Amino acid sequence: MATAAVVYRSSTGTTRRFAEAVAAYLTSRGIEASAASIEDRDPATLAGVDFVLLGCWTSGLFVIAQHPEEAWVSWAGKLPDLRGARVALFTTYKLATGSMFRRMRRELARTGATVDLELKSRSGQLSAEHQRQLDAWVAARPRA
Repeated sequence: MATAAVVYRSSTGTTRRFAEAVAAYLTSRGIEASAASIEDRDPATLAGVDFVLLGCWTSGLFVIAQHPEEAWVSWAGKLPDLRGARVALFTTYKLATGSMFRRMRRELARTGATVDLELKSRSGQLSAEHQRQLDAWVAARPRA
């Protein structure tokens, strides 16, 4: 069975709700998925996971200078090599995501990760469009 780790940093609970909804949806699709905050998941445990989804709320000014929170950046700096995993990024936001995904990708560069999905939610709800994107992402998984 394929495995997925949905790991997030949440401030108000919106990102946590989105992460939990993503994990529940992947579980409904036959993937062994779990959601955990960065405080509860050792980065080293992501080695060997098939699908890695990393999320953080959008920090910064309302419409400029968006970036991942420092606690997420510090945690991401401890990630193992992710070359064998499918990697996705997600964020929740108030007005705009701006450079959020670009900055998150920069933090993952040393892991060898290729990010091939970005999800964003203003409300923390998993929409039908998000589900469609997740289905396509999972279906594109290279077969060994």
